[in-house]
Amino acid sequence: MGRLLRSTALCAVVACGHDRRASAQLDTTTPRRAVEVHAPPKDSALQAATAAADSLAARFARARAALDIDAASLRDGNRLDSTYARRYDAFETKRTSALALRDARDRARRARDAIAARLASSAAKKH
Repeated sequence: MGRLLRSTALCAVVACGHDRRASAQLDTTTPRRAVEVHAPPKDSALQAATAAADSLAARFARARAALDIDAASLRDGNRLDSTYARRYDAFETKRTSALALRDARDRARRARDAIAARLASSAAKKH
């Protein structure tokens, strides 16, 4: 009985004395030649900042495409006509709006990059 108790105690010590470093679970069910990506969990602030920056970028791209079309139609217009002046004023209003949209997009991108840098910095400090 004494030997059994000592053997059990030795097995318990060996089993409980494992390495305490951080580890990641690996999926061993991945088929051959498949690519497996290990990524840290997403931060909700980073996701929101990325969504905002992407939305503003898409809106600016649409505004710029519309301005390109308007500029092409103005290029061939009669500059002495009063309708040309009204169309040009409308173009300038749209251009000013697009510039404000571009500035908002750039601010959103800087905010997203700052959040990503802060997260990378905190992750580096943990390891």
